[in-house]
Order: sequence, then C-alpha cells, then structure tokens
Amino acid sequence: MLDTKEQARSPVVIDPATHAECLEFIRATIAENDREFAAQIAAVMKDVCQNGHADRTKIWDDLSDTERQ
Repeated sequence: MLDTKEQARSPVVIDPATHAECLEFIRATIAENDREFAAQIAAVMKDVCQNGHADRTKIWDDLSDTERQ
C-alpha cells in the first residue's frame, strides 16, 4: 500500500467524457448569452476543475479564439 505522500503525488486522470461535457457547457453558455446562466456554469466549472475532474488549461486550449473572448 502507498503511503500518504506517494498517494498525494499520483497524477490525476482526467475523464475525456467530463472534458467534452465541460466544453459543451461553455459553448451552451456562449450561445445562451445570459449572465445568470454564465455565472452558474462558471461555478460548476470551478468546482469540477478544483476537484480534479477536468483540467481548466486543457479546456481553455480546446476553445477557439472567438469562444475564449
């Protein structure tokens, strides 16, 4: 069994389905053009990324320049 320090250093495995779903949420937010909806999705994205279920940088990289604006 790994000790606590070794477990903490283990790389997080990102689920491709979660990554794709995050992109869909962001794109839906852009299409919706609603501040309240955008704030709700931003809170969800923050939680998902902080808990290691998705990588914010990789999601950002997969958005087009227009989507990033």
